[in-house]
Amino acid sequence: MNDVQSKESWEKIAMNGPLTHPVVIRGDQSGWDDVGHRVTGRKGKNFGFFDAVHGIGLRAAVNVTTSERSTPRHRHIFDQVRFILKGKVKYGREIYNEGDCIYLPEGVPYGPEDASVCEEKLGLTMQFPGPARFPKPHPEELKRAQKELAQIGRFDGGVFVWPDGRKQDGSEAVTEYLMGDNIKYPPPRYSDIVGMRSKNHPWQPLKGASGVSVKHLGYFNDVGPNIKLVKIEPGASTQPGSAPCQQVRYIIEGEAIYEDERYQAVSCMYYPAHAPYSATSSDNGTTLLVMQLASPELDPPPYCLI
Repeated sequence: MNDVQSKESWEKIAMNGPLTHPVVIRGDQSGWDDVGHRVTGRKGKNFGFFDAVHGIGLRAAVNVTTSERSTPRHRHIFDQVRFILKGKVKYGREIYNEGDCIYLPEGVPYGPEDASVCEEKLGLTMQFPGPARFPKPHPEELKRAQKELAQIGRFDGGVFVWPDGRKQDGSEAVTEYLMGDNIKYPPPRYSDIVGMRSKNHPWQPLKGASGVSVKHLGYFNDVGPNIKLVKIEPGASTQPGSAPCQQVRYIIEGEAIYEDERYQAVSCMYYPAHAPYSATSSDNGTTLLVMQLASPELDPPPYCLI
C-alpha cells in the first residue's frame, strides 16, 4: 500500500487523523488562503498535521508575506520555527535574510514584525506544543473563533479591539476565546528568540548515507525542536528506518523521490514517531529542512537520525 496520500485523503487524514504512517503532501495540493486574524499582507498553504486521538497537533505551512505586513510585539503559548526561503524580515531591531532560521520559544515576546524591508518574502512556518505542552488548536477551530469574535469586536492590524475600546493582541484574543479563560503563559526558558544563520553552518557528512550531508542548526529543550538542513546529492539516498520522534521534512530545493513518487519544492513530509519510513532520494539533488519533535509520549529526538 502506498502511504502517500491523495488530495482528498489528505484533507481527511493529514488535517484530522489518524496519523499512523508517513504522509507526503505536494505543494500544489492546497491553494493559497489568508492566514488567520492577521490577514493583511500574508497568504499561506497549510499542510496540517492534527490527530487528537494520537496526540498529534502541529501546523506546518508555506507563507508569502508582502511589505504592508506589520504585527505588534506579542507572544504565544506554543513554540514556532520559521525559515526564510526568499526575501527578508525584521523582528525588533534584527533583520533576518534568506537562509536564516528562527526559533520562537513559548512565552517569549517577539516583534514587532516589520515586513517593509522587503517587497515579498517566502517562508516556512511550523507551530507546535512547546515544553509546557499546551496543545495547538486545529486551524478550523481558530477560524471559527475568529469569525465569532469578529461579531463581537473587530480585528485591526493584528490587534483585536473590544466593544469598550480595549485592545488585545489578536492571537491572544482568539486563543483565550477558544480556552474560555485567560492565558497563563509558561515561564520563558529563553530571554529572546534565537536566529540561526544557516549559511554560516558547515555541511557535515551523514554517517551511513554516502552523498548525504547535514547542517545542524540547533537542538532546543528536552523535547526539541531539533532543526537541520539535509542535502542529498544527485543519485544519493537517505536510509529507510524509523525514529522515536516526530519529523517534519520540507523539500526546499530541487526534487525528492519518496516511494517512487517525485516531489518538488515546496512539498512537506510528516513522519509520526515510531512509524517506519522509506528512503528519500534524488536524481538531480535536493535540500530538505528537517524539524524533529518529541513523540506524544515525550521521547526526545535523537541528535542525528535522518
